[in-house]
Amino acid sequence: MTRRRTPMEAALVRRAISGSSVSRVVAPSDREALAILLFAAYRGTIDDEGDSFADALVEIEKTFRGDYGRFLPECSFVVEDDEFLASACLVTFFEPHAAPLVVFLMTRPEAKRRGLARHLLERSMNALLDAGYERLTLVVTDGNEPAQSLYRSLGFTPIEVALARSNDSA
Repeated sequence: MTRRRTPMEAALVRRAISGSSVSRVVAPSDREALAILLFAAYRGTIDDEGDSFADALVEIEKTFRGDYGRFLPECSFVVEDDEFLASACLVTFFEPHAAPLVVFLMTRPEAKRRGLARHLLERSMNALLDAGYERLTLVVTDGNEPAQSLYRSLGFTPIEVALARSNDSA
């Protein structure tokens, strides 16, 4: 089943960081923990394409390797919860958008509704602004209401059709 996805963008402005979560910059040693998080976060959701843990690990490796644009670890953050990652925001510089792209914004099911995704996205937005970027892009699955609501609340709007067409493979 092909899901329709909508590319969105937001102008970067300085943001107060929501919540009291402790987050840190993602590290290369987080790869396996990120794959575990990705597998858990997408399983049973509108974004679940039946992928295995091995598939999730491949996706994380592709992100670190630059398959979705040059990985920006200094603008990508995680929140730890005991021995697991509770949430993560992974950002690359995506040439087709000529801007940074949120490749994955993910939260473990048991950690949802705690503001972790908002916290991490705000941290990434501020880090990107500090690095000299002016806007941030992402792609959201139509019907993923919690994500769409979060993105709208942070100023994301659909990208113009011409740019969206060039992003059909993102």
